[in-house]
Amino acid sequence: MNASILWAISLLCFSAFLLGWQGLRLNAQTALLLSLMLSGIWLLLHYGCKQQRQTELALRALANQDVSFRLRYQPQLQTLYAEVQQQLQLSRQQAEARAHYLTALLAQLEVAVLEFDQHNQLLQANPAAERLLGHELVQQARQGLTAQSKGSLQLLWQKLQQPKASQKGELVWQAPAGHDRLAFSLVHSQLLGQPRKLLTLQSIQQQLLAEEVKAYQQLTRVLTHEIANSINPMVSLAQSSLAMLPAAGDELDHDSHADLTLASQTIARRGEHLSQFIASFQQLSTPVQADLKPVQLAEQLQQVLQLLSHELADIQVELELPQQIPALWLDPALLQQVLINLLKNAFEAMKGREARSLHIKAHCPYQHWLLEMTDSGPGIADSAAEKLFIPFYTTKSSGSGIGLSLARALMQAQGGELQYLPTEQGACFRLRLS
Repeated sequence: MNASILWAISLLCFSAFLLGWQGLRLNAQTALLLSLMLSGIWLLLHYGCKQQRQTELALRALANQDVSFRLRYQPQLQTLYAEVQQQLQLSRQQAEARAHYLTALLAQLEVAVLEFDQHNQLLQANPAAERLLGHELVQQARQGLTAQSKGSLQLLWQKLQQPKASQKGELVWQAPAGHDRLAFSLVHSQLLGQPRKLLTLQSIQQQLLAEEVKAYQQLTRVLTHEIANSINPMVSLAQSSLAMLPAAGDELDHDSHADLTLASQTIARRGEHLSQFIASFQQLSTPVQADLKPVQLAEQLQQVLQLLSHELADIQVELELPQQIPALWLDPALLQQVLINLLKNAFEAMKGREARSLHIKAHCPYQHWLLEMTDSGPGIADSAAEKLFIPFYTTKSSGSGIGLSLARALMQAQGGELQYLPTEQGACFRLRLS
């Protein structure tokens, strides 16, 4: 028998007993009616409590994603409840799938994406942010950016403080691997009513350098074409005039013959010099096609040092290379050409000095392998350092001035970079290899 019915019968008997015990003068029919009313009220209250309890359990099961809960005595509601469960589960699966897809998409982006809260604390960052900024700086940003943040992090804090809803621009970023130029975009938004700041960063240093080299190449193409149209005929005519020049004493006197010979020889020499100048232009204007392959950096260095062993005879060379350097995707021929160029520049800079030393160091402090070459020469003046990579600029008494420009173009063709680093003594050039 149902427990509710037993409770109702017990209450009915108890009510009749109480009425009789109180000595009320009610007939049996009236007493029974009162008892039934009290039992009905009690059953309604009990049923309401039970329904409320079942509703509470059902909602709790939905909240906890418990699919085992059943409404046993309400089959129609159970069917509806199962449909609600199925829809909620489908919605959760779709939301999780979208979240996983967005996470995978952010992981594949080469653009650094960082999300900050209203207190400038980093909430999340994609892998590109770790690669661009470095693990240590990202961890510091997770602690929150403030006015006391150091270095480049303070620069980010200043950008985050601006109240504009959106802004774009460029940043000069100081990193362990050297300075970099970043394009940034900052958007203020809200997520579930909470303020959020979405910051994207992307390195544009390589693109800017590539555009600069491209502009130089275009300039040299024009100059080469225009100068060649004038020089080639001049050289040809000068050589022809020398061939047709009569012997001394025939038709020209000795002095006239000497003057004509000297003039013709001067034209020819100057023409040859300009032809060499044009050849240098052509070296810069010709696009470099790199043949990338896995390269062992230590082996390449040893080969170049062996090739230049004669120049290195009285120079103290210190190699600081890690025991394990992974294979780097480079063009061996182009890399050796750059190394030879830099080493010869170092030899010439140290010429005539008593103590001559060369320190070559390879390390990976950030996301790229770096090769630094530091000599013990007199160094480079600040005014000259700004023009080092401009084609045909040179501080030497003799030289074409295309060595460093060409070396930088060769590194860019391999996806790397050549930089000059100011030092207290000597000169240091850094190759970013990968």
